[in-house]
Amino acid sequence: MAFTANRIYYFGAILFIIISASFVFMGNHGDAIIWLSERRTSALNSFFKIITRVGEEWSYVILLIILLCYKFRYALMVLLLAILVPLVSLTLKNIFAQPRPKRFFTENKIFESLNIIDGIELYTANTSFPSGHTISAFAVMGFAAFAFREYKMISYVLIVLSIAVALSRVYLVQHFLLDVCVGAALGSFVALLTSWVSCRIEHPNNSWMESNLRSYRKI
Repeated sequence: MAFTANRIYYFGAILFIIISASFVFMGNHGDAIIWLSERRTSALNSFFKIITRVGEEWSYVILLIILLCYKFRYALMVLLLAILVPLVSLTLKNIFAQPRPKRFFTENKIFESLNIIDGIELYTANTSFPSGHTISAFAVMGFAAFAFREYKMISYVLIVLSIAVALSRVYLVQHFLLDVCVGAALGSFVALLTSWVSCRIEHPNNSWMESNLRSYRKI
């Protein structure tokens, strides 16, 4: 049920993963960053600077507040997301320890040829794979799409937003395309797992979990 109920979002995620994976296997490591670097515009720079922040911590707070006014059971799942996302991201970053794009391009004497965006701090640690922002975006937006699955337009908006976050990490020279491709898959899995847990704890007789803050204000 967790997948079929949210199939619009997951089909969009799968399509993005397949397309990005195809480009990863057809090209060389870093090709996507170089290609985007050659096509920068001031409008895209501003857009991706803003959209990349959707993958940050504040999105959990916003979703938690919204879901507290919708259904406590779903709000509880935001706490699970806040545990799973950093656990998955940090564990894999430590295991694979892949260099960030700036370090990779510097070591290969390519960095100076890139068109870098002003005002963006480029990281150099071995924390490139996978993209934490992308995992976070697909996990949070994926679960939000599940929670509001009755409204199909929300699913379309959220999957586009998730993909935009993923692309922003490549555009801003913070991650490789492979990093966001895998990040999208991991984030979607976390969203699916969290949605499944939400379905498992659903109980029609458990009134408080199915209520919200608005209902308590009426008492």
